[in-house]
Amino acid sequence: MTKKKNAKPEKLSIEQLIGVLPAYVEKLKQARELFLANVVMFGEIPGPTFRETRRSQFMLDRFHESDLHDVFMDESGNASAILPGTRRSNVIMVSAHADTVFEEDSHPAMLVGQDSITGPAIADNSLGLATVASLPMLLDRLGIRLADDLLLVGTTRSLGRGNLDGMKNFLSTRRVPIRMGICVEGADLGRLSYSGLGMVRGEIQLKIPPDYDWNRFGASGAIGHLARVVNSIMEIPIPREPKTRIAFGSLRCGTSYDTVPRRGALRFEIRSEDDAMLTELEGKLKDMIDEFSLRHGAEFKMEIIARGNNCCIPFSHPLVKTTRQIMDALKVDPIVTPSSGDLSALIDAGYPGVTLGISRVENSREENETISIAPIFRGLAQLVGLLCAIDSGHCDES
Repeated sequence: MTKKKNAKPEKLSIEQLIGVLPAYVEKLKQARELFLANVVMFGEIPGPTFRETRRSQFMLDRFHESDLHDVFMDESGNASAILPGTRRSNVIMVSAHADTVFEEDSHPAMLVGQDSITGPAIADNSLGLATVASLPMLLDRLGIRLADDLLLVGTTRSLGRGNLDGMKNFLSTRRVPIRMGICVEGADLGRLSYSGLGMVRGEIQLKIPPDYDWNRFGASGAIGHLARVVNSIMEIPIPREPKTRIAFGSLRCGTSYDTVPRRGALRFEIRSEDDAMLTELEGKLKDMIDEFSLRHGAEFKMEIIARGNNCCIPFSHPLVKTTRQIMDALKVDPIVTPSSGDLSALIDAGYPGVTLGISRVENSREENETISIAPIFRGLAQLVGLLCAIDSGHCDES
């Protein structure tokens, strides 16, 4: 990365900053080829949860190429580095999760078109990782030198059974005076998360024992039993307030057409704005599963694999207000949605933060997941604008 020795920290008023954002978009387009190359290279490296090492190592390579300080991979596999500021009295953290919902054999070559890129996990979260890894180059292209240190992190173990362990472990072991944090997701442009939504994520496992009585009333294979479980869960009354839902993620049973399956598993997630409601619904599911085991003679087990508490910064926080101003200047419509990702761990640890999206996505979490290229540069300008705003003190509470 070419160093601009005479570059000065951007110290713009919020009005001046908003005024230069359209010019940032146009300048960032000049880095299109280099940036998209990073996106594609991250996209072609598999990173299922707990097996993100290759992605983390590639991120470290990008950090070394940018001549960053303190390039490091911790015991959790998190890749981090620091872009030094001119004053170095504060630290702004920008992070993206490295893991994907796809297995290692699901990452073919990305399909790059004139207006889009298609491939598994390209939005969630190859684009986010590439954004964090490319920030030093992008800031250099814009002639921006921050006063604060910029702490760049690619976190592991964010999704599913990972339970945000990468971010939690990073914050607990790498104690630095974080001023604010920004979590980057590939999708969707306009996303604005400033709260973490309470959740309980689990799996109901079923096993038909060898001595199962196939003549008893209600006897069934694994599919029939788990279908009854789904129907019973859907009959649980769900309140309108606090906002609550139970979602089913997957149901795995059987291997062929002509064999009754004896094992199965149902993945679910409970989300609620009220932690007490999460506890109540978890208890109801546990009682239901115990009853099914006794009534049907099959072995049911409910395993909780992840939990998250409700947490937030106020809607009136200057960080949220400034983010909305920046989005408005770039003609980006805010999509306010709570996060169940790394932002939850960040806020829960006491740091103000938001999650931003970079582009539009189609076929989310499918193998033909597709991102649009054109909106990316507004997404990047939004991120750079917010970094400059934080650095200049516009997002600090009085």
